[in-house]
Amino acid sequence: MAEKEIRITYKLPAIRSIAKIGNYIADKGYPKTADNFISELYKFGNSLKNFPEKYPICRKETWAKRNLRCAVFEKNYIFIYKLVRNKLVIFNVVHVLTIS
Repeated sequence: MAEKEIRITYKLPAIRSIAKIGNYIADKGYPKTADNFISELYKFGNSLKNFPEKYPICRKETWAKRNLRCAVFEKNYIFIYKLVRNKLVIFNVVHVLTIS
């Protein structure tokens, strides 16, 4: 029996965070770089379905209690996600300096 393919779902906070990151880069005068970086963020997020349990449960207590996983991208951004049956839900993308 074949396994069901894992679908990716981005929650609104994740979509907004990615757009905000892109806008920040574009506002610095690098619109093409912003577009490329946004593409790389989505490419990384979508790749999480290949090995959803590769990254550990988040260390931040509020996220750990919900069994959310944290995947680091480019040393500065963290994808917060969880596999729910055959759906990988990306809840947010945060900059490492905003985590307290």
